[in-house]
Amino acid sequence: MNLPATDTTPAVTFDPTVNLLRFAGESYPEDVTAFYHPVAAWLRDHLAARPELKVELAFTYLNTSSTKALLDLLLLLDDYHRSGGSVSVEWHYNPAIEVMHEAGEEFGDDLALPYRLVPIA
Repeated sequence: MNLPATDTTPAVTFDPTVNLLRFAGESYPEDVTAFYHPVAAWLRDHLAARPELKVELAFTYLNTSSTKALLDLLLLLDDYHRSGGSVSVEWHYNPAIEVMHEAGEEFGDDLALPYRLVPIA
């Protein structure tokens, strides 16, 4: 998985040497499904092998449609965790962007998996 960032979509990268899936940037694609559906399909296929996985989310902006798509991905990871899979999520946020901190808190409230907020400079 290696999708470069665009003006409206985040970079999505997977580093198989450390099993790290990372999202970084802004997310407000015109067609949210066209962007996030292949990511979700890749994630489902990847999780079928039962790997240990770390996910870092470093968004600077999310529109409403992206928030829903991201929640769907997080719920997929949460189901994986509940079934015994090893997964952790970090929400990286700029403390100056309060709405992103609040979004990170709200996502974490809905999950049972290991999840932490990480302020970045």
